[in-house]
Amino acid sequence: MSDTNSANLTLFYAPRSRSFTALWLLEELGEAYHLESFDLASNRHKQADYLALNPMGKVPLVMDGERPVSELGAIAIYLSDRFPKAQLSPGLDDPKRPAFLRWVFFSSAIMEPSFGEKMFNWDLPPASVAWGSFELMFETLTQAIGENTWLLGDRFSAADVLVGSNLFVGQMLGIIPTEGPVQGYVTRLQSRPAFARAGMIEAQQGDRFPAADAP
Repeated sequence: MSDTNSANLTLFYAPRSRSFTALWLLEELGEAYHLESFDLASNRHKQADYLALNPMGKVPLVMDGERPVSELGAIAIYLSDRFPKAQLSPGLDDPKRPAFLRWVFFSSAIMEPSFGEKMFNWDLPPASVAWGSFELMFETLTQAIGENTWLLGDRFSAADVLVGSNLFVGQMLGIIPTEGPVQGYVTRLQSRPAFARAGMIEAQQGDRFPAADAP
């Protein structure tokens, strides 16, 4: 729930970027936050004060008071552990904690480079790269979501936000199919109220900062 008046959390956000994942996560969290939205073309994320908080100069960036948190996996783990009321992560002693961490890191360490492989036709031996191959990634993910409602079975978590966001992007790029178990999982994710709220905010900010080639 975006709240510009009484929020301790701030999301540095740009429309049409990976920061949508953090926006959706914050909506699932249910805590008040301030949205610091800007156009990537403005290079706000390359200014000195921003680089002091995130030296990579990327979005998203979350501030918890004076504490900066960058990288989507870190943001997901930090926020879901910081605000356990939302039940977006299993506790440290929960038997599902290892699987939760696995899928959080799967989203960036396995899915994202495998997308690059598929899009740019990288010809690499699967045994030589950490993600194996696009086919292995997709087979592993399809098996997991084909057997369960969510990645942790019947329990939704921040890992679903990260993996689901990647699947949305993959479908937009035409490398993830829009049928079968994956589409069933995507449909379940899109039916979540927090996803709908995040989508409305994304649309509003997209209108506020239109793409350079927009009419």
